[in-house]
Amino acid sequence: MKNVLSHITTLLLVALGLSLFTLVFFSHFIVPIFPVIAAVFAIYVTRTQRRLLKTKQTPISSLKTGLVKIQGTVEAPKIMETPFFKVQCIGYSYDKANISYNDEGSDYVTSATQHQDFQDFYLVNETGRIKVIADHLNLSFLPAQVKTIHSIKQNESDIRHTERTLKNGDLINVLGNAVRNEQQQFELRAEPKTPLVISTLAIESRTQKGFMAIKYLLPYLLLMYISVNYFLFFAPVKSHIEKNTAFILFSFFGMPVLAVILGVAGNRIGGFLKSFLSNLAGICFGVSILTFPLLCLLFATETEFYRISCIWVSVFFCTTLASIMNYKKLDAIFIN
Repeated sequence: MKNVLSHITTLLLVALGLSLFTLVFFSHFIVPIFPVIAAVFAIYVTRTQRRLLKTKQTPISSLKTGLVKIQGTVEAPKIMETPFFKVQCIGYSYDKANISYNDEGSDYVTSATQHQDFQDFYLVNETGRIKVIADHLNLSFLPAQVKTIHSIKQNESDIRHTERTLKNGDLINVLGNAVRNEQQQFELRAEPKTPLVISTLAIESRTQKGFMAIKYLLPYLLLMYISVNYFLFFAPVKSHIEKNTAFILFSFFGMPVLAVILGVAGNRIGGFLKSFLSNLAGICFGVSILTFPLLCLLFATETEFYRISCIWVSVFFCTTLASIMNYKKLDAIFIN
């Protein structure tokens, strides 16, 4: 009897899960829910980057116990060689992944193996010298050397080789836990369950620029989120509008084509027109990316065409407003 009840409970939970999945992902409710899920996911996956950027550099001569970020030049006695690219280094991370392709030509990893080899090393700068205990390192923020070997056999996957290395003389930042050893000297060690994070100035600069761009665009994304959901759920339908084939074709295909044309035209000229056309191309491309999945859902769920047109206009308006208000700031971030 217990087994029967257990199976019934499992079936009920599965049915409830499928019902919720269908209700959310094949209805209008995905529109307000998906951006929230995406935002939470983005906050979660960028926690290390944000922690790395927020932690200020500490001089070695002024260290205290706890989390610190130190910049210095790498020094280590032993030289090793990476497995694939045969690079001389003092530590490396090597990933070997089997790659397959879907019907659209996009690749995805079917299986992967990772091999790491590290040694303790020293960070040296004008304020001193400190030993880094390299028992657990995160090299994911270092530049990667990648090569994909394409198989000529139909049933064999392509193989992608990825290596990240540390070399003597590299100028890096290390985020870790400063602790005293038996000789009462400071060492950098990994925190419990958290590896030492290693990055470069260039990587941190690019990451900082990305966060700055999000900061500038966030108010307009919030405005877009509010306006889209208002027109989808709350705005009264003032008039019944028949589906306009020209609008549908333009919103799906015309905008991306226009983005390409404006982008190519902008690259062939200079001065003010180059900036103007490039920004117009960016607006068209942004609207296309944001509205394509949204329009697919709205047409699939037979949403009132008046609401669809209002939603498209609101996305276009918010994207254009964001571009107009921030184009100088964004140019300063990504061009300089």
